[in-house]
Parts: sequence; C-alpha cells; structure tokens
Amino acid sequence: MHHFNLIRKKSLSLATFVPKVVLMNPQPPFSNSSPGVFQFLMAHWKKLLIISFISGLLAFGFSFLIKPKYKGTAVFYPAVTQSISNLVSTGRGTDKDFLDYGEEEEAERVIQILQANEIREYIIANYDLWKHYDIDPKAAKARTKMMRKYKENVSFRRTEFNSVEISVLDTDPKRAAGMANDLVHKLDTLKNRIQQERAQQGLLVVEAKYSELEKRIDLLSDSLGIIRNKGINDYESQAEVVNKEFAAAVASGNQRAITALQQKLDTLSKYGSAYLSLSSELDLLTEQKVLLERKREEIKTDAESFVPQIMPIDFAYEADSKTYPKRLLIALGASLSGLILGVLYFLALPFLQASRQAKG
Repeated sequence: MHHFNLIRKKSLSLATFVPKVVLMNPQPPFSNSSPGVFQFLMAHWKKLLIISFISGLLAFGFSFLIKPKYKGTAVFYPAVTQSISNLVSTGRGTDKDFLDYGEEEEAERVIQILQANEIREYIIANYDLWKHYDIDPKAAKARTKMMRKYKENVSFRRTEFNSVEISVLDTDPKRAAGMANDLVHKLDTLKNRIQQERAQQGLLVVEAKYSELEKRIDLLSDSLGIIRNKGINDYESQAEVVNKEFAAAVASGNQRAITALQQKLDTLSKYGSAYLSLSSELDLLTEQKVLLERKREEIKTDAESFVPQIMPIDFAYEADSKTYPKRLLIALGASLSGLILGVLYFLALPFLQASRQAKG
C-alpha cells in the first residue's frame, strides 16, 4: 500500500510537469513544408495586407514633407594634355593630335582637379552655400558638415566613353544647373592657370640660364677681340700662309723677311692655342644660345596662352522635373518593409504568448 501511494504521487508530479514543458516548447506556427507556409499566410493575409498598405500610405504621405531636389548635369571630354609650344613648333613633332579627346588618364586627372579645395571654396562662396544649407560657419564642426552636405549634392564620375559627368542636386533647379556649369568653367580656368604657372617657373629657369650664357659669350668675345688685336684673325689659315712664306724666305736667304715672319710665327705660337680654345667654346655656346632662345620662346608661349582644356558635350539646363524623392519607390519600399516586419511579428507571436504563460 505504501508503494502504491508513492507511485501515485510520482504520476501526479509527472502529470503536472508535462504541461509546463509543452508550454515552454511550443510548436512552430507552421512546418517547413509548403502547405504549412500557405496555411500561415492564409491565416494572416488580411492583417499583413493592412500592415503593408498602411506602411506604404504613411511613407507616401511623409514623402511630401521632403523637399524635392532637381539635378543639373554637365558632360564634357577632357582635352589631350599638350603644350601650345608643341602645336606651333615646326622643329619637332608629337604623337598626340591637338584635336584628340583625352583618354582615361586625362579624365581621372580632371576629376581630381574638380575635387580641389579652390574649386569647392569657389562654389561655396559664389552660391552662398553656408546659408543655403543652413549651416552656421562659426558652429562646431561646421566645415565637416559643409563637406558632407557638398559631397551629398555634388558628384563627378568618368563615363564608359571616358567623358566626365558633373551632377549637382539642389532644391532650386536653376541653382543646380548653374553650379554644374560653373564647375566646368572653373575647372577650365584652374587647369589653364596650373599649366601657365608651371610654364612661368620654367621660363624663369630658362631666362636665368640664357642670361648666364650671354655673359659668358660676351666674355669670350672680348677675349678673342684682344687676341685679334694682336693680328690673329684666323689662326689656322694664317699659320699655314706664314709657314709657307717663312720657308720661301729661308730658301731665298731673305734675312729681312725671315725676321719679320719669325715675329709673326712667335705671335701665332703664343696666342694660337688660346685663340683656338676660345673660338671653339664660343661656337659651342652660340649654338646653345640659339637652342635656348627657341626653348625660351616656346615656354613663353605656354606661359601666356589660354587654350580651353575641355571639350563640352552638354551644359546643364534648368530641370523641369524633380529627381528626388521618388515617392512611389519610397511607398513601395515602406510597404515591403511593413510586410516583412508583419510576417516576423506573427511568426514570433506564439513564442511570445507561450513565454508569458510560462511566466504566469
């Protein structure tokens, strides 16, 4: 009898434990089979549809609170990088045609220039973007905020045809087009200025070398002038003639002629080597002067010329339709998000209910 009561107590204890286990381990709302999924969707499709519809409707309504933005787009080809002196020079050729479009390297180079601080600061100041973007320039991290806003609205890219596309987004279509076109013009101006400044630096170096060369040539000319005053004008021909005359005088025994010719030979012997050295160096420096003078004129042409560095394809125009926001896409995205969240909620609901019952 004692054993029977013990077994009965254990059975009652197990019976009271089983429901709790079942509650703590609820069955999933549907199995992995397709019918289970279908049954789940059929059970909640109305609620899911309502959630999705309300999400899309709310998002569509809120999208009207977003200020529309318009896009201004300018497209151009970079010109081939070539100095103007190569174009006008007849003394040397080049494998690049002045009228060719720039390739990938030129496109990447102008994109780098478009990102320069000078161009960015020009656009910010010219269009008063501090005020337009409602950023206090004296506030903390004002520069960081401006850079972030500028990058959000201004972009550059190289197209598959190696042209460069400038895109500007703004709430004012006229401002968007103006900024895009001004970026093109400022790029052209800055690229020309960079090349001119580099050419001017090169011109200073060449002119300093040219001036130094002229001084050396003047010194050599003065030294040769002193030797010429000694009667040496053409050492080689003079030495040949005097030697022949001296030999003839010796053969004829003309002592007076021998004495006079000996003096000339002594002079030629004394100053001949100096004359040859100075004359040879003067000829060499004169040739260098001619080449340097030509180079100076070429660099001067580069330093003073302004030639367009871009080939415009399309300038930006004032857009008549907004680019952002796309309200339909926003509504569809919100509807899909609402649907996914609704499915997740109804999947988790049985587990949440079971957890509450277990705690209760």
